[in-house]
Amino acid sequence: MSYRIVHLIKPNLRVRLRLDQLQIIDKETGEVRSIPLADVAVVIAATHEMSISASALRRMAELNVLLLVCNEHFEPCSLTLPYYRATNTDVLRRQTTCSLEWKENIWRRLVTAKIRNQAAVFHSNPKVHDLLRHIADLCEHPSAKLAGMEKTPLDQVTPTRRAGLHSDTPSACEARAARHYWRHFFHGLSSTEWKREPGSRSGVNGMLDYAYAVLRTAVLRSLAAHGFIAALGLHHADREGSFALADDLMEPLRPWADKILREHLEAGNGEGDMKAWIPAAANLLAREVRIQKSSVRFLHAIDLLVQSFQRAILEQADLPLKIPIIPDDAAAVRLDGRL
Repeated sequence: MSYRIVHLIKPNLRVRLRLDQLQIIDKETGEVRSIPLADVAVVIAATHEMSISASALRRMAELNVLLLVCNEHFEPCSLTLPYYRATNTDVLRRQTTCSLEWKENIWRRLVTAKIRNQAAVFHSNPKVHDLLRHIADLCEHPSAKLAGMEKTPLDQVTPTRRAGLHSDTPSACEARAARHYWRHFFHGLSSTEWKREPGSRSGVNGMLDYAYAVLRTAVLRSLAAHGFIAALGLHHADREGSFALADDLMEPLRPWADKILREHLEAGNGEGDMKAWIPAAANLLAREVRIQKSSVRFLHAIDLLVQSFQRAILEQADLPLKIPIIPDDAAAVRLDGRL
């Protein structure tokens, strides 16, 4: 199984194929490095003046190796995908005939896992952690009411707002969690930014955009390998040029990127320092994570998630998804008396 993530950061590189090896040549120093292409999952080109041969691109496509290209601001601007080839026609047929009820059930599972992972990011902040866990519980069990919710003072809240507070739809739960999550996320970093702004191209938001692009690339790679049409999603809009299904399945994975960004910044790395952040963000895919009592690389965990989604879609059943969940240490921290 391919697992390596290759970063191309230095300028003036030449990339070619030699005996099924990706050969990287530094044109300034003459240094040559070879990597077995069968071991490579993703190539990230975050450099200028790089050339790559057509034979390398062709073989990368055959082996389902994705190439993510960044511009001069280190923003992902291009992604190569193999020309679609069905590996399982049953998956295609099922994907185009999914019922709305089935999609809603699967989407609820994904959103619940996302909010639980967001809560785990704040395991050291019991107030935010517990609030997010409560929202996740409401999302997972829509018929249940959170303890004490009926006692919430709503006399000064508009009817529309009141309905939103009590709504248990996945979209409403996701929006409520996001309001609390992002406010505290940026506050804890002492950042000049104070809210999530996709596409801002700088600072913490720019670093988040890059990490999410890496995750999206990995999910797209797995979807292509399992015969899915990435443009046909569950919740995200199916529109021209979109990868809606990848955006759906990566939702519970986003807090993993948030977590390693907080660790990266708390270690003293500067906000907006993309040269340091590019390898750190991509190395998430090589990190060991626990999933169903097994320790696997994050890239393999994504494959397990897509495989479990494939089984669910083939059976059109509300089967459990193998989603990597961030370890929630809040209870252990409380027992240690550190809160």
